[in-house]
Amino acid sequence: MHLHQPFKALVLAMALMMASGGDINKHEEYMNACPVIQCCAPGTNGLPGRDGRDGKEGPKGEKGDQGAGLRGLQGFPGKAGPQGAKGDQGPQGEKGQKGESATFDALQRQVAALEKNIQTLQADVRRHQNFFSLQWVKSVGKKTFMSTGRKDSFENGKSLCAKAGGALACPRNQAENTALREILKAPEVAYLGISDVQTEGRFVYLNGEPVTYTNWNTGEPNNNGNEDCVAMYDNGKWNDLDCSNSKVSIICEF
Repeated sequence: MHLHQPFKALVLAMALMMASGGDINKHEEYMNACPVIQCCAPGTNGLPGRDGRDGKEGPKGEKGDQGAGLRGLQGFPGKAGPQGAKGDQGPQGEKGQKGESATFDALQRQVAALEKNIQTLQADVRRHQNFFSLQWVKSVGKKTFMSTGRKDSFENGKSLCAKAGGALACPRNQAENTALREILKAPEVAYLGISDVQTEGRFVYLNGEPVTYTNWNTGEPNNNGNEDCVAMYDNGKWNDLDCSNSKVSIICEF
């Protein structure tokens, strides 16, 4: 009870007694029965109340609206996952037109191959020159004549030169005819790569092409005794003779 409440009660009681006309003595007795010091003394503080936090938790409120904060920066990319399975092969596209560069490259390869063959041939000629005396070898233009130092028939001589990578000597102009004559020693004769075996009187080269250059001796060819082959004398003149004659020199051309 607060400090001013006993005092108010005392004043109220005295007022009631006076209004009712009661005995003053009785009033004094009443006053004596309630000591002033005891009634008017301040009260002592009570025990502290319970902490509100000890009470039962109230119901959870509704979720508030999302705040309007700024969006954060994008993080670093994560680790790459495993490689996926290989997909099916797509349909084959249409074949494109052949480019000009491909054709040019093919021509370059052919030219390079020809140059290599020429270098190989030149190396072969130089190698042959190491085995034969220079008086047995004669070069003119892009052609080289080489004596084998052997005498044999037309067919055997043709086979011998072919195995060596050449052919029986066959001059196709005056310069080549002169170079071939310089190899011959008197009284040698040498087979030429010319014959009229297939058609009498029609002389052709070994590849079947008609002869375009000749240097026949006077009165030749006369086909005396079925002479289908041609030989050169040491003076450079030509004569037809029997192809089976095995005493004729074999000279190859490269």
